Amino acid sequence: MSSKTQNKLKLTPKPRVMMSRFFVPLLILLGSLLYSWFWNCERKPECMSGEYAVQESDSSSESMAPAAEMPVAVEPDAEEEMTEAEEEELLFKPLDIYFQTANSDISRTPEIENFLATAKRYLAAHPDRKLSLIGHTDSDGSNTTNDRLSLERANVVKQLLVSEGFSENQLVTTGRGEREPKGPNDSPEGKALNRRVTIGLTQ
Repeated sequence: MSSKTQNKLKLTPKPRVMMSRFFVPLLILLGSLLYSWFWNCERKPECMSGEYAVQESDSSSESMAPAAEMPVAVEPDAEEEMTEAEEEELLFKPLDIYFQTANSDISRTPEIENFLATAKRYLAAHPDRKLSLIGHTDSDGSNTTNDRLSLERANVVKQLLVSEGFSENQLVTTGRGEREPKGPNDSPEGKALNRRVTIGLTQ
């Protein structure tokens, strides 16, 4: 074999060497891609599926917690905002309490509840003041009967208020019978308006 042919054989690379030259860079490239994915999706906090992303959202919610726990200002009730003059204006204006049909219980409305709550607070702060309870009836029956019935009706309201915390000494009852009608006595509706107790502060 000539020396020229031997030199050609020496210069031709072997197949194993060629594969290693191709395979090694490929492995390096794959390794770089794998590391880049691991860094972005497993370690980097900005990755939404990563562990650090959960911790970051937790910390942000914790940082907002103090704001959520700040005490909320509660507006006082309308009754608490009333001045003494406003309370007196409300209580000096007579309010009628009606009785339920065939029952000694009174018909309670939000207006009555507000009046009674204000009266209870006002009388507790002013022991020298009194609340007047005036009973009325319709025209059915004699004057004597209606006078007695109207006073009984006022006393029913008095005992009800005493049971709710009012001072008995600050409640004055009177019976006016049928003498001060609020409605006409020639209709059931008018008679119902007359079966009442009028309450208000005494002058």
